[in-house]
Amino acid sequence: MGGRMERLESLLTAEISQVLLKDLAGQDLGLATITGVKIARDLSQAKVYVSVLGDERRRAQTIQQLQRAAGYIRGLLGKRLHLKRIPRLVFVDDPSLRNADRINRLLKDG
Repeated sequence: MGGRMERLESLLTAEISQVLLKDLAGQDLGLATITGVKIARDLSQAKVYVSVLGDERRRAQTIQQLQRAAGYIRGLLGKRLHLKRIPRLVFVDDPSLRNADRINRLLKDG
């Protein structure tokens, strides 16, 4: 079952990325990147990890906008993926890209 769940997480990552690029392109989301999705075992919820370039205020604003659009995004996923159940989406700030960039700068300067 682990392989199936990983494929579903990968599929949701790709599809939500496409929604951000095409369907929410007019929104002011800044430079937001979907870095991954983690689905609960019972498929009730999916944590969508988002990396946003910008200051803390910008990141919080983008996550808030995405959370407000979660129902719309979920509806689009339902139409496109034809799955029996689309999990509830919870958007979470993912600092991993910022941390990697900071480490790279420290190594470069050090």
